[in-house]
Amino acid sequence: MNIPSSNTTVEPFDDPQWSSAFGDISILDFRVQVAADKEYKQIKAHWSFRFKNKRPLKKLMMVNEGGCPYNLPGIGDISYVKNLMTEEISSTDFSCSVFGAYSHPSAMIGWTRMNSCLREECPYGFAYHHVIPIQVDFSGGFSFLAANNSGTTDGTTAFFGCDKGKCCACYGPVGGSGVYCGKECKAKNGGTVTKDAHAWFWVRLNPPQKVWEKCMEYRTEEENGDAAWYKLIGNRNTPVKGRCGKSEPILNDGIVVVPDNVTHNKVPQITGLLAYQKDVEVLHLRKNDAWKVMAEEEKVNAF
Repeated sequence: MNIPSSNTTVEPFDDPQWSSAFGDISILDFRVQVAADKEYKQIKAHWSFRFKNKRPLKKLMMVNEGGCPYNLPGIGDISYVKNLMTEEISSTDFSCSVFGAYSHPSAMIGWTRMNSCLREECPYGFAYHHVIPIQVDFSGGFSFLAANNSGTTDGTTAFFGCDKGKCCACYGPVGGSGVYCGKECKAKNGGTVTKDAHAWFWVRLNPPQKVWEKCMEYRTEEENGDAAWYKLIGNRNTPVKGRCGKSEPILNDGIVVVPDNVTHNKVPQITGLLAYQKDVEVLHLRKNDAWKVMAEEEKVNAF
């Protein structure tokens, strides 16, 4: 709660701070990563919010809109929550990650002050008066709930921050989707509470874009004797007729490992594919409509 904000970016393993450098930039995702050590080798909770509409970071907190009720400000307008520990969408109905109790915007404390610190420098932190360095707020946290409800009364799946002066990180087992964290840093249903925790907060401006299209093609003979091309796109297991695009780079999967020559002859004839045959310890490369044996380093050096 006494973490300052400045207009510089946050550096790894530097003194903790919020950055107000992104206050006017519209963000799409807000991500929270919680660890039990400073080196972030023991990640205990990791999640992100995808917003329905991009908004400036300085308007991260809201009240009486975006699913956050009139008396509970927080992070709202959430399209879905992704649990990055499992890489799965954990909720599409989580309406508001409650930050703390309501205070009138003119008071410039709590959620309003947090937004202000994301817009401009706060040398003492959001919990302190904006003129006099006196702490005036004792709540402020980030959380998510895997179940499809608001989480404003039943607790949360993970939590980082302070609630009525009690500060902690709270989390459940990896992959868990229960309610593990109650009010005032109390564990529920087998959850874990610790005061020795650290957190990174990340923002994303735009969705990630593919650099390469994953596509593999091969030629085979139809029942009528005609040759035909088929392709495997992405992670699909069912091939479709046609060839991969030639104007863009494509990404093939790794090496196919086969036990013997009989199995090797059944491998799809995909250009650029590598196949390792275990019984003779030979690596094959599919090239120019034929399998070519890759030269072994020992044999090349022998000449």
